Amino acid sequence: MDEIFLLSYLRGECNDEEAGRVEAWCKEAPENRKVLEQLYYTLFVGDRVAMMNAVDTEASLDKFKSAVREKEKKAKRKNMSIRWGRYSTVAAAFLAGLVFAGGLTWGLVSNKLSDYEVLTVAGQRAQTVLPDGSKVWLNASSKLVYHNSFWSSDRQVDLSGEAYFEVAHDKHAPFIVNSKQIKTCVLGTKFNVRAREEENRVVTTLLQGLVRVDSPRTEDNGYLLKPGQTLNVNTDTYQAELIEYNQPTDVLLWINGKLMFKQHSLLEITNVMEKLYDIKFVYEDDALKTERFTGEFSTDSTPDEILNVLMHTNHFNYKKNGRVIRLIKKK
Repeated sequence: MDEIFLLSYLRGECNDEEAGRVEAWCKEAPENRKVLEQLYYTLFVGDRVAMMNAVDTEASLDKFKSAVREKEKKAKRKNMSIRWGRYSTVAAAFLAGLVFAGGLTWGLVSNKLSDYEVLTVAGQRAQTVLPDGSKVWLNASSKLVYHNSFWSSDRQVDLSGEAYFEVAHDKHAPFIVNSKQIKTCVLGTKFNVRAREEENRVVTTLLQGLVRVDSPRTEDNGYLLKPGQTLNVNTDTYQAELIEYNQPTDVLLWINGKLMFKQHSLLEITNVMEKLYDIKFVYEDDALKTERFTGEFSTDSTPDEILNVLMHTNHFNYKKNGRVIRLIKKK
């Protein structure tokens, strides 16, 4: 269901018929309910932070100190445990004052500290807005966890799978994507990270801005990427390969879920597949590069599934050796 329609429902802007449609959709599957809950969390997190900021902590603390001084004037305490016991009563009153001053704020702290999680299954893609305002598109079979914390200014995200990020700029709060001990650190930018469980690599492509990619080998002196560059880090050896593409936006074709080719040359098609699947094509005969094909595929298709369709033209065969695919012209 359209995200804007769901937001209207959460704001109470829908009529009875529209509200009924949302509630029926929500009951259809647990995944639908989770989407609605995540939108609710995103929508109201700003209001909750404002409530926290509205608490007059200084005034409450002054009252607390005054109460302590008044206690000290009345009697001197010889036993430390007794003194603490009486102080703790005033401290409890101070904390209660914070709760009262903030209304429901204290009860909402647990929500602020809870992690924000998005999951997708095979064939499913998702788009969401994180609590800090950053936008994320999640590819199929992926998991994203956004960690909320009062104790760190960093915005920490754990990613398993693939996601495209448009990060809200905040120079005081770096945005860090953690994937298999590889860290992609940004301040505000647009980039794609692929870190699938079945692959021994993390692939970061920068579309806009500046990112630094750190690994256990580089420590705090990582690789700085410029727009249009892709960094491929092997998570076994931490060896890194820097690649520059003429069309780096091709890595985002998965967002729409379709690969559409209309009289594209085989070279153009394999260039796209190299970026999407982190593979390498080698042509035994350069004449194959100019062969043209028309077709539509799902981005969830494997390279083998796409190649098996294309090779039915009887123009070529292929052989795989790890991540390298050799294309051989038929005679």
